[in-house]
Amino acid sequence: MIKAGFGRMLRCAMALLLLCAPPLWAQSPVWRLDNGSSVLYLGATVHMLRPADLPLPAVFDQAYALSDVLLFEVDLGGLADPRVQGLIAQRMVYPSGSRLSDHLSNTTWLQLQRYAQSRGVSAQVLQPLRPSGVFLTLLGVEMVRLGATEEGVDMRLYRQALDDGKPILGLESIEQHLQYLFSMGEEDPDLFMAQLLDELDADSTMLDTMIDAWREGDETVLYDELVLPLKLEYEPLYRSLVLARNRLWWPQIESLLRSPETELVLVGAAHLVGPDGLLARARELGFSVQPMR
Repeated sequence: MIKAGFGRMLRCAMALLLLCAPPLWAQSPVWRLDNGSSVLYLGATVHMLRPADLPLPAVFDQAYALSDVLLFEVDLGGLADPRVQGLIAQRMVYPSGSRLSDHLSNTTWLQLQRYAQSRGVSAQVLQPLRPSGVFLTLLGVEMVRLGATEEGVDMRLYRQALDDGKPILGLESIEQHLQYLFSMGEEDPDLFMAQLLDELDADSTMLDTMIDAWREGDETVLYDELVLPLKLEYEPLYRSLVLARNRLWWPQIESLLRSPETELVLVGAAHLVGPDGLLARARELGFSVQPMR
């Protein structure tokens, strides 16, 4: 979702995912937060996985079993509603009479045409799409090429919670979630598309590195490879997809830590790591933050 061998912007989508306390050894993709009277689990998600990446690390099952409520970035069931999917399809395209190439320089448009041809995609299929639509289309192409055809952490645990009758909540409304998605690349479509194309070529070795870092909860690698390049090279996207959402979510997480229930909060890895991440915020406020073994 908006959730990520990827170019810098694809890494953020792997999602759309520590300078404060870098780990010295392999740890865990789930952290236990404790304020002295209540406990909450924070899990790093990857939205699409390869068959070889399964099963999920056992700590997800452990945190799930210990939790009364699950929270995701957004209500995944509502996102799959046909009316919402219709809205997404409608908002991903330009109004009649406008085309993607009208918003790009000749150089960027030619580069996009060459890339699309190399992936067996007609550039004319991309012409009606806004930058966010192109991003999701090309992301899907790259993920399939790399063999990431399996549902990710969030959807697997969402389905399990439905089967078990566990309460499910979203940290942001569907309207908020879609607004983040629709605004992607709108500030400067040409810059967005040029940088995306520069970074799109992925290889399985780099994907292996990212998946290993996720499994181990390696905050340093996740931040250096997933977040920092995005922050330095496409700061508007970092502000809208990572920073703004972290600031929206944290008051809710802090409130959950005062509730009698135990919650499992599942968000893209990029939201957890780095000086602006949710783990850093928890540490700043004096909460106990421990990787779940």
